[in-house]
Amino acid sequence: MAVFKKEDKWYISGKIKKDDGTYYSYTKLAQGCKLQKEAKEYERLFRLQYQEIQVSVRNKTFKEVAEEALQEDTNIKSSTKVSNIERLGKVYPFIGSKKINLITKEHLRSMIREFEKKYSESYVEAIYSAMNKVFKYALLKDYIQINPLSKVKLRVDRDTVKAEKKFWEPTDFERFINEADDPDMKAFFIFSFWMGTRKGETLALQWQDIDFNNSTVHIRKTMTRRVEGKIWTLTNPKTKNSIRNITMPDVVVNELQALYDRQKVMYGFNNEVFLFGYYRPMPDDYPRRYMVKVLDRVNENSDQPLSKITIHEFRHSHASYLINNMSDKFTVYDIAKRLGDTVETVLSTYAHQFKNADKKLSDFINKDVSSSENDVQPTKTKSEGKYSELIELKQLLDMEVITQDEFNLKKKEILGV
Repeated sequence: MAVFKKEDKWYISGKIKKDDGTYYSYTKLAQGCKLQKEAKEYERLFRLQYQEIQVSVRNKTFKEVAEEALQEDTNIKSSTKVSNIERLGKVYPFIGSKKINLITKEHLRSMIREFEKKYSESYVEAIYSAMNKVFKYALLKDYIQINPLSKVKLRVDRDTVKAEKKFWEPTDFERFINEADDPDMKAFFIFSFWMGTRKGETLALQWQDIDFNNSTVHIRKTMTRRVEGKIWTLTNPKTKNSIRNITMPDVVVNELQALYDRQKVMYGFNNEVFLFGYYRPMPDDYPRRYMVKVLDRVNENSDQPLSKITIHEFRHSHASYLINNMSDKFTVYDIAKRLGDTVETVLSTYAHQFKNADKKLSDFINKDVSSSENDVQPTKTKSEGKYSELIELKQLLDMEVITQDEFNLKKKEILGV
């Protein structure tokens, strides 16, 4: 170790042997030091601080800390825990055996760049998030003094065009469902398209969740196969918003009634029987495999083949259908409540537009402009005029033409408050 002066400033330089046998080399400005003895004291304290960090938890590897963090985190769903274990499994070959206090940003940056070459952007983000939870836990336990991952940023390929979420219009779905020849699978797809439930929520449905008298479905659980030691299990839905009662349109009621009539004469039938699977939920991959077969038949020799979508994109289709047919009878909030999401999620994730959506907006503008240019206006009372203005203003808010703040401001102006 040494101190030296350069351009009237004191510096420290040297090497410290690390716990794994390698050396940490340093050359640093001795901040605030004007004398050589001050620089030497600065270096002594620096080396002492570094060595304290080195020995803070000598026997804790990243994998050991990760397993400890997973064990203590009791506030996550078991399926989420399994997902995090899987993601961290990708990390262990790189840094699992390294002592967590010796992991540097350089280690992590190199590893993540390898992940970015191999996996999708969303999956790398998931791995990053799982790692970050481990390092935050280590900070909380004083296993480390800084989070090295905080200085490593994910790459964002801004030149890559984001793939649009796919969806079907009702006419597309009609072509598909008319070709489905399995009545139980037909019921599954009709329910999925016209109810917008998540696949796990649909597969978890039992007859005790169906209220034919009120034409409602109680969504209160989801089926998952991502739980250690179990082939499948029922857990709580994705979020608190996901627990909900939603109304079935007639097309769904009729289809489920037919399904109920077929099952009620089967051996062992009771209210705990699963709609789709009977004694146990249907294998979650079966709907996709059946769907591929039906699509192949639909598209065979077709001049207008149907686009291939995933089971989850039936949910996108349902949300898009509702959003593009909004009126004064229901709002984005009503759609979010039906989907078990927040308004923000609906607007950012499901606001796809059908082919005629742009024309609807254009028609609205034409009608609005034409109305304002018409010199002959029927006489309105003051209260009628205000009410009409508020209705139009709410429509603009629902269509996101104006913001909530703009709506509130304009509303005050109209009401004179």
